[in-house]
This record gives sequence, C-alpha cells and structure tokens, in this order.
Amino acid sequence: MVFTPDASYTDPSAWRIAMDASEGTLSMTTSKGPRLLHELPCFHGSFYLRPAGVLAGFTLQLPLPVYPSWLQEDEAPVLFWESVDLEAQDPPNQVLGNARLRLGRRQVSAGVSGLCTEVPVGHSGRPYLKIVLETVFPSVSLRWPVEAWQRLRPVTLKLLTEIRPADPEEPQWRVPEQWDP
Repeated sequence: MVFTPDASYTDPSAWRIAMDASEGTLSMTTSKGPRLLHELPCFHGSFYLRPAGVLAGFTLQLPLPVYPSWLQEDEAPVLFWESVDLEAQDPPNQVLGNARLRLGRRQVSAGVSGLCTEVPVGHSGRPYLKIVLETVFPSVSLRWPVEAWQRLRPVTLKLLTEIRPADPEEPQWRVPEQWDP
C-alpha cells in the first residue's frame, strides 16, 4: 500500500469511501421514541474535507428503497442530500451547518450535524476517517416517507461511513453527476 502524507486529505485520489462500513437509516420520531422506517441500500457522492481532515461539506445521492407514488415518471427515486461550508465546532471534529434535501421537484432545508474523526490504526496501517451525519427534516415538505408525512412527523436521516486510504490497485470511483439547484 502506498502511504500518503498525513495532511493529504485534500487529494481525492488518496482516499476511498468504504461502502462495506457504510449504512444509512431513516427513522420517524414518535411519542415512544424513534421508529426505523428504512435502511437505505447504498449511496453515491463526495465528501469535502479541509486539509486537517475536518468535514467541510458533502453531496450525496441516496437511492430510495421504495418509489414514492407521487414522483413523476421522469424523476428518479433518489434523495439528494447536500451541505457545503460546514462549520467546525468545539471539539473540532464536530461540525454543524445547513443541508438541502431534494426529492423530485420538492426541496427542503434543514440543519445538519456531523462528526468526522480520525481513527488510529495499529503500527501497520494509516489512520482512516469515520463520518457520522444526521439531519432532521419535516417529512411533509418532501411528502416522503409516507408513514411520516401523513402524520406530520419529523424524520431523521442518518449516515455512517468511513473514508479509508485508497489502495492503488483498486479501481477509482467515478465522479457522480452534479445536480442543479
């Protein structure tokens, strides 16, 4: 494995998203606590890191496990989740900011919180980054998921993932298409 300098977080070819260590969940807030609605099958996207390894922003595409009936035929069942210019908090590995979620032609803004921390590895490997993102949004604005928007309940979208040093032998991720605001 080729090792890159520790401050090389800005070199996208030096890192990969570890899909085997990633999961996304969507839960509805109820009077009895959170209720899991969906586990998101996968995601595509990019994370933007500052040179010190603090999360600066992200753009993610989350394919939905169910197709909302109100989507038009030309609209993909994909939830777009984006946040830029995240602000570092104290401790510095925590970030806060605003996120934008879009499903079809519907869009909503909501607060986002995150944690991006370096996880040390034994003597044989380079540390990797663990990222946790969470946003709570009004489901009625997106009219999704049905279980929540019909009851006017907020929904929590949570993503856990890892960014690991890239192995030069592995194929590189292609950059996903950007979407217009």
